Amino acid sequence: MSNVLTVNGTIAPGPTVFNATVNPQQKSAERNGNGTLIRETLPDKWSIDCEWEFGTPQEFYNWFNTLRTLTRINFPVSFPAPSGVIETATFYISPISCTMINFAVGASGWWKPMKCSFVEV
Repeated sequence: MSNVLTVNGTIAPGPTVFNATVNPQQKSAERNGNGTLIRETLPDKWSIDCEWEFGTPQEFYNWFNTLRTLTRINFPVSFPAPSGVIETATFYISPISCTMINFAVGASGWWKPMKCSFVEV
């Protein structure tokens, strides 16, 4: 199985942390007169948490700017899933966070790590 994460057609740099979560969805849940729980379920949805560290500030800036272009659209992501297959689904990104570790390096400081979450729509 490939460990490649593809985001909107772009092969992503390998994340240092990758966490895929299946989120069961339910529309409603209520108990009947006998106390039995009646649930109406919806299809499961994925969320993916990623974290990256880069060797140079420019590599960081390039990936940050690529991710930033995705903040207002839905896009496809292909990822290795815990099921043993490559899953593909439509996601949005939220949030993108970065921590500055040295202001004096690169064009606008040295940042690491970069984190984001991809959430299936």
